[in-house]
Amino acid sequence: MAKRVIFSDLHFGDPQCSLSNQSVAMGLRSFLWGLGPVEELILAGDILDANISSLTRAIEGKKSSGPWPKQIGFRFWLAHLFEDNKFDVKRIVYIPGNHDYIIWNILSTNEVFVDPISQGKVPTNLPLTEGTFLQPFLRGVAPENIRDRFCAVYPDHEFDLAGRAVLVTHGHYLDEQQTLFKNLDELIRKENGNKKKAVRKFFVGTAQDQAVANAVSYLKDTREFVEKAYKSISSIFDAIGKLRNKPIDVKMLKAIEMYLCYFRNKQPDVFVFGHTHEAGHATTAVLGSDKGKRLIPKDIEVWNDGSFLYSRSKRLAGTFVATDDSPEKGGPIKLFEVDSKGVVKEKGL
Repeated sequence: MAKRVIFSDLHFGDPQCSLSNQSVAMGLRSFLWGLGPVEELILAGDILDANISSLTRAIEGKKSSGPWPKQIGFRFWLAHLFEDNKFDVKRIVYIPGNHDYIIWNILSTNEVFVDPISQGKVPTNLPLTEGTFLQPFLRGVAPENIRDRFCAVYPDHEFDLAGRAVLVTHGHYLDEQQTLFKNLDELIRKENGNKKKAVRKFFVGTAQDQAVANAVSYLKDTREFVEKAYKSISSIFDAIGKLRNKPIDVKMLKAIEMYLCYFRNKQPDVFVFGHTHEAGHATTAVLGSDKGKRLIPKDIEVWNDGSFLYSRSKRLAGTFVATDDSPEKGGPIKLFEVDSKGVVKEKGL
């Protein structure tokens, strides 16, 4: 019987990352240690915040005069989590999101361009939609004894849960603000039904958006300037449908169907994502009973993983999803929340 734990939006590098609170990190670790053997630890995007901070700060954190860092980094958290080999995980799967899109960019560029060039070969075009990397450079951040368990995939990861197909992705492809306001359905119409061409434009829009975000993040002064200059229009983005901090609604469910149908050509039974920082549960059944008008005729169970950025209004430090296909454990998918004292409990839905 297999257990899996899915984290999204830890945002190492962001000062609001709640895992910098020792009580939160210790409480979460105690819970994970108590799970017993875990098949996969799935890190579903925005684990590193290379937009808010530098990539180095996101990985290494910020030290303090004491043993616990002032700002926790990815390296410290992994060492803390796997201390004394008490967290028994068979595989660690890293899925880049929009704030750590640079990870996918580096991996794919190296594989199809840099490495062939260095070997005197002719490079190929960058892969547009997916990639699997069994020995990503990022595994060097993990403790040495678990590095061979570390892999990276993009844009999603699939596994079987008691006979049901589960697909996990970050979720930035559901957000039109992350794709230069390109909607797959609209792109397909503009391309006269040419789905392949529309999907390429959709992907390129995302890549362009991330290139701009990464360029802004290079210097603190630049980040502060852009934040100040565009402060007046940020509220407009929120007003016209930005996904951040919004519960799962009909618009999101329709975007999920478009992503699966057009971009991935997959029909899982369960869809897990993050990106919005708002944990929750829904089903595409709310889109209507007329399956003939749906992009995907089957109903898909949808879970949002939430984040580990502080939610002052809800007094939460973070949320995450865990799965267990053991029949005696009740529901196979559960959403957990962690408070500011590190207490972990199942979230009632």
